[in-house]
Amino acid sequence: MEREIIEFARHIATSNPIIAYIFFFINAALQILFPPYPGDTIIALEGYISSLGFLNSNLLLLTTVTGTYLSSVLLYFLSFKFGNSLIAHKFTEKFFDTENITKLEKWFNKYGAMAIIINKFIPGMGSITLIAAGAFQLSKIPALIAIAIASVIHNTILFVSGKLTGDNISKIKIMFVEYNNYLWVGLVTVFILYIYIKRLSQNKG
Repeated sequence: MEREIIEFARHIATSNPIIAYIFFFINAALQILFPPYPGDTIIALEGYISSLGFLNSNLLLLTTVTGTYLSSVLLYFLSFKFGNSLIAHKFTEKFFDTENITKLEKWFNKYGAMAIIINKFIPGMGSITLIAAGAFQLSKIPALIAIAIASVIHNTILFVSGKLTGDNISKIKIMFVEYNNYLWVGLVTVFILYIYIKRLSQNKG
């Protein structure tokens, strides 16, 4: 399935640019709304395709970020409105790790909307965090800002990485492993700095 999607993406990028932009927009949305979909791999492939000159790099990245942002906002607002009924729905239980929702409440209590940005970079946690944010009634303005920041940073990293890696799927997957390793180191570092600064400010107070 993954190989077929990638081959289709490569074909339309070279034969029909307009359809390609539409496809990559839908791809970005499916990445959020249907987590089993290999969206990250396709976004990395977009970076490679943009380097070939068939599509405008800036427009392609903007299309992808927009698709990610709008689908993320949709998921957040659906959960905000329907809450527990959405979480208990068969579709949600099948494709989202709903067991993590109760754990995420502690994250939101501690970090607020920042939890959306942090969890965007943890595999398997991005979409379920949006559902939890809505279910726990996280304030809309901070949530929308956090979703925008996470969408831009995450997609840009994948896009640029794809430019550097090329269209080799095995290399892309190795890149994701390395990306996750560096990410964990970064998250731990940021977390330690956050705790240190927080305690420092409490001591001064």
